[in-house]
Amino acid sequence: MLTIYTENPLSARVMQARATGYLSKATAPHEVICAIRAVNSGKRYISSNIAQQIDLSRLEPQVEKPFECLSERELQIMLMITRGKKVIDIYEQLKLSPKTVNSYSYRYRIFSKLNISSDVELTHLASHPPRVVQ
Repeated sequence: MLTIYTENPLSARVMQARATGYLSKATAPHEVICAIRAVNSGKRYISSNIAQQIDLSRLEPQVEKPFECLSERELQIMLMITRGKKVIDIYEQLKLSPKTVNSYSYRYRIFSKLNISSDVELTHLASHPPRVVQ
C-alpha cells in the first residue's frame, strides 16, 4: 500500500490486517525498491517513517481512534472504498455478495460504527482523523 496517511491507528491496523507492504508517498525511491524486493521475496515491509510513527504513537497520550471499532474485514472494505473502488469491484475482488458489501453488512455497519453517512465522509475521516485527547 502506498499512501499519504502514515499515522496510527490506520497504519497499524493495515499491517495487522496482513498487508505485505506499507509505504508513505514520501518514501525515498531506493526504499521503494527495497520494499518491492522484500515483498516479492515473501517478506513484509513497512517504511521507516511509518514504523517510527507507529512506535512514537505508543508514547503519546491516548487519542480518539475512530477505526479501532472496525473488524479486519470492515477495515479492508473501508480502505477499498476510500481508494475509490466501486461496490461491484469490492464484492467481486473479495468474492462476497453485493448485498453483503453494500446494504446489509459491511458498508453500512462501517458508517454506523463511525457515525457517518457517506463515502465522502468516510474518505474525509480516513484523510483527517480526529486528534481529540480523551
